[in-house]
Amino acid sequence: MTIWIALLLATFAVGASAQCKCDSMKWATCDGTPCQCSIMVEAGMPQNLNCSTLIPKCYLMKAEMYRAKNNLSTRTGGKPVETAFVDNDGIYDPVCEATGAFRAKQCNNTEECWCVNSAGVLYIIWVRLELKHKEVSKAVDASKLQA
Repeated sequence: MTIWIALLLATFAVGASAQCKCDSMKWATCDGTPCQCSIMVEAGMPQNLNCSTLIPKCYLMKAEMYRAKNNLSTRTGGKPVETAFVDNDGIYDPVCEATGAFRAKQCNNTEECWCVNSAGVLYIIWVRLELKHKEVSKAVDASKLQA
């Protein structure tokens, strides 16, 4: 009789763990009671998820970059073609706030940084400069000018 009870409990445990999944994120790993799901965004650093809501775009991009760096499958449709503009195809490894929002300043592990809006899209501010040199008291010697 105790064998049947143990078998019944084992069957129930397997069925309960099969229900622990994240419908809003196919790359999530889920486990535990209560069910807790996470995705890998950096080596050894899983990001906990709330699978009852939409997953923040910053976490999605971070997970995609992690998977691409580790030769795991990413989004369907393949990678950008060779003719895509460098750093202009919208794919970068973002820095996320604890809430899942994009940090306003993003960098690419060099001295190059840029600002993004709340959707993680490059935010361009055009600056118009008008340069004038100071007035001179005598005529400019054209032979001293360099090309």
